[in-house]
Amino acid sequence: MPQFRTAPLIATRDVSAERTLCDGCDPARPCDEHTPRASLWLLTRGAFELRDASGRHLIDPTQAIALPAHHAFQIRHPAGPDTCLSFRGPIVDALAACGARLVPVSPTQLARIVAALARSRRARSLEPLPRHPASATAARAEPEPRADGRPSSTQAEPDELEVAEALSELALRDEPGASGAPDRTLSAAVADTMRARFAEPTSLSELAATTGYSVFHTCRVFRATTGYTIHGFRRELRLRHALARILDGDESLSEIALATGFASQSHLTNLFRARFGITPARARTPAGQDALVRAPDSRRRAHYASSSSASSMMYGT
Repeated sequence: MPQFRTAPLIATRDVSAERTLCDGCDPARPCDEHTPRASLWLLTRGAFELRDASGRHLIDPTQAIALPAHHAFQIRHPAGPDTCLSFRGPIVDALAACGARLVPVSPTQLARIVAALARSRRARSLEPLPRHPASATAARAEPEPRADGRPSSTQAEPDELEVAEALSELALRDEPGASGAPDRTLSAAVADTMRARFAEPTSLSELAATTGYSVFHTCRVFRATTGYTIHGFRRELRLRHALARILDGDESLSEIALATGFASQSHLTNLFRARFGITPARARTPAGQDALVRAPDSRRRAHYASSSSASSMMYGT
């Protein structure tokens, strides 16, 4: 039997993810397996063969596979060991709603998903990923959720929308066009919800529900009309709230970080420096405030917005 080593990566209301290393040692006869929940499997090393009622499918880094709950299959490893990123949650439920399907993965999409996962791990300083299969832990096993359904403190990520958005892009090529409200009305509804709940861990599913469209269509339209990703727009909102409280108040930086939706003071500091060119602590000094005054705001906007629609939605111009 193959041996597996599994490490949880993230767990949010939109998606949970884990990384599984398999040694590729198959039994003499394939075993029947099934998925207890809808799953998306994306390989970052190796390949495996999956057989189900529809036929034989080869899964490798160029195409993932989405499987609905209780889907029956058999797996072989003709290419030897593999490393698999496994995803579950509402985003994956939607991907697999019409049955098992292969999902093409472009180099850009793969890079975006892996980078989003890496950022979430760095922000939470989780344990290093396993490097060698060493146990017979159940393959692609599902991490235990908390009793209240929310992610545990060791699995949560600072911006839970980023990975969900990256995954949603896998379905955009199959998403039908809008048939109701204009795109800007859709984007405005999402933006207004985030403005009112900027510090809350809002899920993509909740934001899409305000529009009446799917998560995939909402992400595509929002980015096309504003120049922002949804998580990028919310990050900018949080940074602007943090900046205002830093400049006009005496709260500690750690209090401001938590009040404006950041995971920690260091998380705020890193994003604040990248956005404004100075640290939050320096922003409270006369020299730091002078630097903010002298920096052309249009230059600071350019990193976050690429269209007049984005500037209008964020800055009210």
